[in-house]
Amino acid sequence: MKNSELLSKYLKDFSYANIKCLTNFNLSFLKDFDIYSSLLDIDFLVESEDGPFLVQLRFRDPQNIRFESLGYFQPVDLVIVDLSRKGWENIKYEVEDFENNTLGFYCSEIEVISVTKTNLRIQ
Repeated sequence: MKNSELLSKYLKDFSYANIKCLTNFNLSFLKDFDIYSSLLDIDFLVESEDGPFLVQLRFRDPQNIRFESLGYFQPVDLVIVDLSRKGWENIKYEVEDFENNTLGFYCSEIEVISVTKTNLRIQ
């Protein structure tokens, strides 16, 4: 995962189990130098010993996206599986919501874009 040091810098106790919900889901399609690609940016609310944080992750070349909204609150139990040993073209990770099965896709790369403190809390 690119820029994973941002997670350890701000969230000393980071674990995917600390991700409480999804707060933003943005899918973009790009054409750069006649090469088409796509980006999926997802913001997650993460609870830690230091309080709540918003963590934005960018997933490059997402494929087979499955997303079901549960309404205004989107809880997730995120699991990321490294599939790089399988040698699949443009697929290195499988991302899924293990418990609710409302989110799932494959991607070629994962990057931490930002980690910011927030006042947002889940009651």
